[in-house]
Amino acid sequence: MNVRRALAIAGTSTLAALFSIHGPLPAAAQEVVQDEGAFYRAFHEASQAGDTARALEAAKAYLEKFPSGQYAEFIKKWQDTARMTQLDVAIKEKRTADMIKVGEEILAKDPENLNVIYALAFNIRRNELLASPPVFQNAATAVDQAKRAIALIEAGKTLTGVANFDKDATLAWLTQILAINESKNDNDAEAIRLYEKSTALAPNDPMIVARNTLGVVALRQGKYAELAKAYNALPEADRAAPEPTPEVKAAREALYLEADALIEAAAGFVAYGRTKGLPPATVDRVNQLLETVYKGRFPEDATLEGLKKILAGKGAPPA
Repeated sequence: MNVRRALAIAGTSTLAALFSIHGPLPAAAQEVVQDEGAFYRAFHEASQAGDTARALEAAKAYLEKFPSGQYAEFIKKWQDTARMTQLDVAIKEKRTADMIKVGEEILAKDPENLNVIYALAFNIRRNELLASPPVFQNAATAVDQAKRAIALIEAGKTLTGVANFDKDATLAWLTQILAINESKNDNDAEAIRLYEKSTALAPNDPMIVARNTLGVVALRQGKYAELAKAYNALPEADRAAPEPTPEVKAAREALYLEADALIEAAAGFVAYGRTKGLPPATVDRVNQLLETVYKGRFPEDATLEGLKKILAGKGAPPA
């Protein structure tokens, strides 16, 4: 007998025997296969149609029903790519709520994805915290993600795909977010500390330094105005008396102390602004504030010689 024909006959007989012994698939097993196929088809049709939102819902439904199904690994990989695409689109279109939602879905699976964490913090800062007027609806999320990013970077993690990753500048941006939030919460001392920490991390970056220094000036100006109001509320006779009362003396010392701090901050911004070519209108506005406060603090210096020396000492070119 032909050997090949014998094997073919034997193979056919064996298969027939197997089917005669085991019979058709049980109805329940057939239903599982059919169900899995239906769930996958729902995902496949949506993804092929370019309906990413519907495809993600179908993918989620499939994985919940068949976590170890034959298409599970493929769908998981597709999910990762689709979510990153969704995040990128939400960022470009400045849809903050969608950006946060998708970002948090990614981080639920990959909690140390620094690129996503940084993207959430940075874009909330850019689109909301630094808006005019500022929006603080998602400030808590920005702060949470900034703190997570700082911890990961300080532990040695870097942004993926960034050839010249600047650790200090990145930490400066993130620290600035914390400063803005503390300022919003009226924690002036902590906000100033964080602004100054951010500046120290990137002293040669005009965008970071200018924003930080202006933040400090604004905080100092607010405190100075508050103390000036309190001092001026005291009886004029008491304020003009040769020997001031303890109350007047304390109020005056507090006012002078804050004036000195405001002069220091404003002079720092003006000097930096003139050196780095910051917008003249902004520099001039802060300089006017500086001169007003300086004249109030040192009325005897009518020509502002002392102020000129302060600015020169900070490297400012002549006005």
